[in-house]
Amino acid sequence: MNQRVTWFFLRLFSVFLLLFLSLRLAFLWMYPDTFSDLSLGDVFYAMLKGAWFIDSSITMVFLGIPFLITYLPLPWFKKQWYLKLVGWYAFIVLFVFALIAIGDLLYFGLVHRHTGHELAAALDTSMGAMLGMVISAYWSYFLAFAAVMVTSARLWHKYMMPNEDIKHLKMSWLRIPFFVVMFLIILLTMRGGIESKPIKAVFAYNEGSLAQGHLTLNGVFATLHSLYASKMRVPSFMPQKDAEAIVQEIYRSKYETYPNPDYPLMRERSSMYPKQQKLNVVILLLESWDPDFIDITRELAGKKPYDVTPHYNALAKKGRLYTNFYANGQRSIDGIAAVIAGIPRVPGAGGFGEGIEINGIGWLGDIAKKQGYSTSFLQGSFRHSFYMDKISPLSGFDTYYGSEDLKPLHPNPPKSHWGGWDYDLLMAGHELYAKTKQPFLSVMFSVSTHTPWALPEPRFKKFDGNSDAERFLNTMYYTDWALGKFFDAVKKSDYANNTIFVLLADHASGNMAHPDMRAQYRIPLLILAPNLEAGLDDRLGSQIDLIPTMIDLAGWKKSRYASLGMSLVDDSVTPSVIFGRDAMTGRIEDNGALVVRSLDRLTYSEGEPEQVQTAETRLKAQVQVLLNAWQHNRLMQVDDE
Repeated sequence: MNQRVTWFFLRLFSVFLLLFLSLRLAFLWMYPDTFSDLSLGDVFYAMLKGAWFIDSSITMVFLGIPFLITYLPLPWFKKQWYLKLVGWYAFIVLFVFALIAIGDLLYFGLVHRHTGHELAAALDTSMGAMLGMVISAYWSYFLAFAAVMVTSARLWHKYMMPNEDIKHLKMSWLRIPFFVVMFLIILLTMRGGIESKPIKAVFAYNEGSLAQGHLTLNGVFATLHSLYASKMRVPSFMPQKDAEAIVQEIYRSKYETYPNPDYPLMRERSSMYPKQQKLNVVILLLESWDPDFIDITRELAGKKPYDVTPHYNALAKKGRLYTNFYANGQRSIDGIAAVIAGIPRVPGAGGFGEGIEINGIGWLGDIAKKQGYSTSFLQGSFRHSFYMDKISPLSGFDTYYGSEDLKPLHPNPPKSHWGGWDYDLLMAGHELYAKTKQPFLSVMFSVSTHTPWALPEPRFKKFDGNSDAERFLNTMYYTDWALGKFFDAVKKSDYANNTIFVLLADHASGNMAHPDMRAQYRIPLLILAPNLEAGLDDRLGSQIDLIPTMIDLAGWKKSRYASLGMSLVDDSVTPSVIFGRDAMTGRIEDNGALVVRSLDRLTYSEGEPEQVQTAETRLKAQVQVLLNAWQHNRLMQVDDE
């Protein structure tokens, strides 16, 4: 057997399956609470299904062709040099798989799902920052990985390379039918079986259990499949007119009209406060801020505070603090898109930087400019991060800053992995606003609370531990200090009393232990506005609600926008939330109902059966209308037709 080519390839194949088995066992060991509700039978079925379909498919994509061509009637592919080449090729693929799989294993602990498009986006837009972080912050792990790779290469050479006497069986004319049979086996394995469509990540969730689906899927399959460019898929859950009617009823407000039936999501809104003078707007999008780590929201939840956000606590007593507020996604770019475009990521469509930005969009910057505003977008990360150097002017922001444009204010700070420091960003914003003609609108996106949670000065190290949560808390303590300095400067400015300040997160931190579905998306929102009464507000809301809310609070007239959001101060509509997570999307209603589904099936729900059914119908209508608008560029009318 050891002298047969087929046996050589089967040995290679088995090593890949062993890698994925080890990773699934690691998931069970590292995240026991996530899978605690699964029975032993469920676990065994998930592992068997994962190995039989998911693991075999992604492995055969890389090994199938090299294996198949050895059976061609050509002498070159039967020789020892070719089989050795295939052996080392398999070794490299295996290590790339291992690297992706380990990254996915760790990433799962942050966002409680497998990785996907975010890895492609990070590699595409922040490759330098990622490599710099690995080398500087995790150099010991990097060296350990390199050592393991060298050792593994020696073991691979000794035990996995082809035998010197390896050869094919003499099959004469039988080689042709054998080749055809092997071709069919490899093709079907790559496709995931005899199915009308090739296997995709959502296949892992057929049983309706998120936990079982997570265990079935592997991070390599999820990541690599997310890299493939695919055409937008628009579902047909119901007649399009019915879907549009449902969606327009969800968002129907006495302060809005639908001016063009060809654009079912485009609305025209005038402020609820017709006598309101136009106010400046400053939106602070805080990286990974999580209500479970903010002192005042912990106190409201009956938890002991960490004493890391004293300045935010003071601000919260002067503004409207929303305690039932959600992100529309789990990535920074999704948070940015929700805030400046009013749209969530849904399955079947890409995100910013992936092509959808070429469609007509109701950009926040454009809406403000039509009201006579100066506009700006400032981020603490590098200028090219998230494609914002390209998207910012496209979306109506006249002034754009990246970390390269920020003046360093800390004495001899270490190099930030992702760009600048939050204090530098906030003070640059204040200096810009102080000299900008009013009214103005600006968005600032912070970065210092991003992993690996570095600090500009040792004095901000409030906790000495090395756990992720403690290092994250240290950076929150630093950013809170920077917020305090920023608002101290604002108090002395000419724009302080006629400006709306909005503080919210781009997404949840992922550092909360074992969060439920809602906690994976719940984020803080604080609005300080001259015309908004201070206090607590438990109204349901999300990031895509900011555009209509700013139209109301800032006093804008006849503003057209296209969104799945609604104003947070408008009581004539019933609040709800829509959120996205790669191949799935979800909806939360104010009666407590929650549904999560892919384009094909319901995967998770909370609530009474009738509530779930109603919420799912509304979610289907929202997804269908949004994707149809994307496909036909009928989201926002950008000129008179």
